[in-house]
This record gives sequence, structure tokens and C-alpha cells, in this order.
Amino acid sequence: MKLRLLLIAAAVATTTSVAVADNAVAGEKLGQHPAVVVAQNWSARGIDTNTFIVAHPAGLQLIATPVSEKDAPRVAGVK
Repeated sequence: MKLRLLLIAAAVATTTSVAVADNAVAGEKLGQHPAVVVAQNWSARGIDTNTFIVAHPAGLQLIATPVSEKDAPRVAGVK
């Protein structure tokens, strides 16, 4: 009799724990695919600092200009 009662209690406990686990999985909302999240937030995006590179305002700038006569080095024998 005790064995029979123990088996019934074990069966009830097992089915109860399976039912609770099923409810936990069913109530959990899965996340969306990353491409869907990007598509939904695409219009609200701001300036992406990685899309372009801006030079420092005080950086070195080399400008190609023709050499003027006053800047040209003097070579012996050439006027």
C-alpha cells in the first residue's frame, strides 16, 4: 500500500513539474532576429561616427603649388 501511494505521489509530482516547465517556456517571449531589430530602428538612427573620417582642424595640410622664382634654389650658371 505504501509503495502504491509513493508511486502515485511520484507520478503527480512529475506531471506537475512538467506542466510548470511548459508554462514557463510558453510564457517566455523570444527575441527578434537582429536584422529585424535593425530594420525597425533604421529611421531613428543618428550620425554614425564610423561612416566617415574627418581630419583634425589643426592637422598638417600639404598643398601642391608650382615653385616660384624667388623660392627656387640658385644653381651656378643658370639664370
